[in-house]
Amino acid sequence: MSNVLVLVLSSRREPWGDLMDVSLATWDADPHSDVQTLYYCAHGSNQLIRDNVRYSAMEDSLENISPRTLEALGWALELPDWKYLARPNSSCYVHKGNLAKHCDTLPETDVLRGAWAGGDSANPSVGFLWGGGQYIISRDVVERMVKAGAGWKNGLMDDEAITDCAKGVGISMNQGCVFATIDDQFEGKWLCMCYGLGEPFTFTDFADLKKADGHFFFRVKQDHNRRLDEKLMRELKKNLP
Repeated sequence: MSNVLVLVLSSRREPWGDLMDVSLATWDADPHSDVQTLYYCAHGSNQLIRDNVRYSAMEDSLENISPRTLEALGWALELPDWKYLARPNSSCYVHKGNLAKHCDTLPETDVLRGAWAGGDSANPSVGFLWGGGQYIISRDVVERMVKAGAGWKNGLMDDEAITDCAKGVGISMNQGCVFATIDDQFEGKWLCMCYGLGEPFTFTDFADLKKADGHFFFRVKQDHNRRLDEKLMRELKKNLP
């Protein structure tokens, strides 16, 4: 029985196909008794056949991300036992042990944890829960969102759709979040921004990543060079306790 299901927004086209392979070889390489994973991808070529990878009949496009996410939430509910769904995107490294420990501290129901962006979280009519901060959602909320989600629109990004759907079922938008981002500062320097836990720090030695104690979501997306996403996942695997 696993307490947490990690549902990963994924793709088999480049550069995300290689990034998915690196995720499978790094943070998802070692099993954890309290955590299971499910990757959801669009229809397309270069399929990787594994028990924990599912493919939609929808094509791989930005316009389809929102309805595919709703579809994947339905797939998640087919799996028994889990209490919390963690929904990272493909450029997130997940520390399974820390994630499981964090979820043990959460209420059992009405949980939607994410990073508020674009407005004031005290005013739920403005802004949205940014996908780069990842999500933790309790099973009861996923059930309510799937039941109410038939109206998710093509063309709406999934973080906006998740926010709108959660608002529609009466979920609080200001529950907070815990995540870290790693950003290239160039010339061998890096910045780890910590949200909800710990303090930000700069580093040149990847061994310093252990300073992000207790973190479980690490956003590694580097827009100027997506191959660095893969490098960071490998470095996190080598250096996180």
